[in-house]
Amino acid sequence: MTTFSFDRFLLALKCHFLIERKSWMRLFGIYTLVMFMANLFFTRVQARDYGWMMENWELERLIRQYKNAVADTVVFGIIFFCFAMLFCASFMFSQMKDTRKRSAYLLWPVSNVEKYVVSFLYSVVFMTVLTVAAYVLADGLRVLTDWLTGRIVIWGFPKLAEFFSSNAICENWQTAWMFFAWVFYFHSLYIVGGTLFRRQQFLMTSAVIVVVGILLIMTLNQVHPDVDIVTGTWDEKTRTYTQVFHPAFYILTSVLTLLIFFHYWVSYKLFTRIQVINNKWLNV
Repeated sequence: MTTFSFDRFLLALKCHFLIERKSWMRLFGIYTLVMFMANLFFTRVQARDYGWMMENWELERLIRQYKNAVADTVVFGIIFFCFAMLFCASFMFSQMKDTRKRSAYLLWPVSNVEKYVVSFLYSVVFMTVLTVAAYVLADGLRVLTDWLTGRIVIWGFPKLAEFFSSNAICENWQTAWMFFAWVFYFHSLYIVGGTLFRRQQFLMTSAVIVVVGILLIMTLNQVHPDVDIVTGTWDEKTRTYTQVFHPAFYILTSVLTLLIFFHYWVSYKLFTRIQVINNKWLNV
């Protein structure tokens, strides 16, 4: 069997999506319901009473206040998206939970590379699209509810661009690099955890990250590093703040970036060692 055949890979990918269609459709419904209820909470429970604002405020102030409430739904959507991506990454091989399913998946007439890429695309790329689609649908249902109840209509999805453009991560490429490096670093950790652990992948991976993080912080506190990798200067004339990045910043962020690819490689190697009969808690 060749290492990778594109036609065979496409057929395996289509088969995987059809087999898991009930799972991702159920997940899509849950995601939509959770975000829709959160949208109603931020706009109708946490926010000021809309009828009172209509009676006592001018239209311009009411619109500004309601935009703030909708902005809260956007922040929740971003946080929910991050947790959903970690959750889906840790359940990358959820189709191999029991012996029967694991045996069926490992006996697929495709190479290990194709099996791994199929699971990776399903749990990462497709779940990203699914979560975004659930957010758009939830936002649309909230807008429809507002329109049916006589409220002003303000979409939340377009405010995502405003959120990122006004955030500090877009000020320069170094900050954006560091931000996305940390995001994908944690994502790669959950990919490894989802491959290594056989049961309770999300909880086990989270517990290991917390324990190792605490030990690492305690160790670094004993070392007392004196180098500030990111500093800044304030220009009184132009009234601007300029960030200054120490060479250690580029070294540490480069190492972090390389670790991301290393974790993906480790995940693949762990996958190739999975057997039909495994340990109780581990896949090796």
